[in-house]
Amino acid sequence: MANVDHPHGLNAVMSRFHDTPRMTKYKAHVNTTTPVGLFRGDIAQLMATGKVKTITTTTGVDAVIGVIAGPYLSALAANDDKDVFVYDDPDTIYEIQSDGTTDPGSTTAQGHIGNQVPVLLTAGSAASGQSQVELDYSALTTGTADALQIVGHYDLVGNDMTLAHARYLVKLVKHLHGAPSASVI
Repeated sequence: MANVDHPHGLNAVMSRFHDTPRMTKYKAHVNTTTPVGLFRGDIAQLMATGKVKTITTTTGVDAVIGVIAGPYLSALAANDDKDVFVYDDPDTIYEIQSDGTTDPGSTTAQGHIGNQVPVLLTAGSAASGQSQVELDYSALTTGTADALQIVGHYDLVGNDMTLAHARYLVKLVKHLHGAPSASVI
């Protein structure tokens, strides 16, 4: 049976060293020049002002601080400087859906663990406030410049790792608190 195609960004599912994924409150930076809201499940970037915004490059950036937990903030100037919660522990493991452009097949699904992969940045849903970011399966590599690293397969009834739209467990590669060379923008 085919996997359900339901892009939803990144969902924090566990922490490697804590009981539950940790959230911290930040101030939002809403860019009204290039309207991009902050959707639940988007990857967040820390700016030199101490505010957070969503990333704008598929491979991530050095100042990744975590994943937006909520609330959803639209790209309205009135939302600038509002509180937003971010899963900012570098040891948080997330679940994300593959874009489904390719069926991995049974011989390669397990071999993807440890590989790095970029994300597909798609505008989130203003109706639900949910991100639409997906793992870019067709660009899966073993490089060191991508946004996510696959750490496992999401154990969920109906998640067939050999088919398109499979769900993976990932961690953020360029996390500000996990990469000593990272800096704010």
